[in-house]
Amino acid sequence: MQLPRLPADFRPTDLRGQRVLVLGLGTFGGGLGAARHLAREGAKVVVSDLRGPDALAEPLRALEGVPVELALGREATDEVSKADWIVASPAVKWSSPPLQEAARRGVPVESEITLLVRLLPCPWLGITGTNGKSTTTMLSSRTLAAAGRRVFSGGNLGGSLLEVWREIEAGDAAVLELSSFQLEHLGETGLGPTVALVTNVTPDHLDRHGTFEEYATAKRAILSRASVALLQRADPVCRSFAEEFAGRVVWYGEAKAFERDEPGARLDDRRFAVLRDAQGREERVDLETMVLRGTHNRVNLLAAAAAATEFGVAFGAAARAGLDARPLERRLNEVARVDGVLYVDDSVCTSPPAVAAALAAFPGPTRLLVGGYDKGIDPTPLIAALFSRSGKSYLYGAVATALAARLEVAFAARVAGARESTSKSASESAKWPSWEVFADLSAAFAAAAREAAPGDTVLLSPGYASYDQFRNFTERGDLFRALVARLSTS
Repeated sequence: MQLPRLPADFRPTDLRGQRVLVLGLGTFGGGLGAARHLAREGAKVVVSDLRGPDALAEPLRALEGVPVELALGREATDEVSKADWIVASPAVKWSSPPLQEAARRGVPVESEITLLVRLLPCPWLGITGTNGKSTTTMLSSRTLAAAGRRVFSGGNLGGSLLEVWREIEAGDAAVLELSSFQLEHLGETGLGPTVALVTNVTPDHLDRHGTFEEYATAKRAILSRASVALLQRADPVCRSFAEEFAGRVVWYGEAKAFERDEPGARLDDRRFAVLRDAQGREERVDLETMVLRGTHNRVNLLAAAAAATEFGVAFGAAARAGLDARPLERRLNEVARVDGVLYVDDSVCTSPPAVAAALAAFPGPTRLLVGGYDKGIDPTPLIAALFSRSGKSYLYGAVATALAARLEVAFAARVAGARESTSKSASESAKWPSWEVFADLSAAFAAAAREAAPGDTVLLSPGYASYDQFRNFTERGDLFRALVARLSTS
């Protein structure tokens, strides 16, 4: 569905006399930032959300004293006809009654991110991907700042740069993490970054987009205005993006994905960040002391450093700026070590392919807490990762039974294959994982903690959304941390 949009040259300032409906206050900061900005610019603002005041207590406190009307706990479709235009949260589905009504009536629709991009006075880097985009955004902020430039980060990270846009100057830089939902809005308005970075594109949010092709199309929108695209060399969807991209492509990734002497940014021996230009000249940085765990995070830093060079930052200085970066919340955070067992919070992991990267970051014996709400993603990469190493998985939540059934099928297939040789069967089966199903995260955690031995890692890397048992991944991580804290004090 094509939504009505405001003109390309529209600037959301001096909005006196205009009535704007904000669809979705939410708790992530975008709806709040949009409402506060619109009110400051003189608009008559109506804020709508399906949730009631109790669920929105925190953002409502931040709206105290701001002249807005509230229409909470309902669809507020009746407000559409009264509005001059609408600001829709990315979480609001385009099939929702208010947006359907907006399309029918021709009421223009914007989003918090399109309002911001219309106002940015400086060059900006847009980052998207299925996995790694938040960490790459954080690292890009550090690498861009390596030359002393002021950097503003926002987008899908949370909060809203609309709160501070007047402080941003032409000589600054902005880094925006962009979800597929946000890119749907940017794509339709024809807005986008000059420099775009795509970490990878694997199936996700199929409950929203319907098909992987539609999801990938949403991601591709980041390239619509870009003159430079940094793309993951090993990712097949990124390679397809490059075929259609009219600008300059900078490839990055592990060295094994590159042709001999091919220019780009590569990770050699999983340790050295190397930038090679078209003339064969190279700059090399040792990442051995990098704080963030995992090869995938070294690739994230490689991408961020390569992107920084497009803004005039030296590659070596950019790469070294990310060596001491600490992990973002809920992303492979080492919570505590109790009785020799390491407990790690990776609650933000909501897609099966991301679990493989988390497991690789902790090569020792691992007890994996996995499960949640199924967004319609094929679990094959997760199953392959589990069978690539020994360990036990503790399955919980709505997807647990179905995932266990898939593991049983995979197990049977491997047993059949191993029967070719008795010795092969014995050696292979010794590496195969085990698993057990639990009703919820608390029960799964209790079993993992009880069975863990010194030297083990108990890893919460769910691979699925949290919506079956939690409001969001933060609440899920909070429970994990509380359970670890109880162990520490018992």
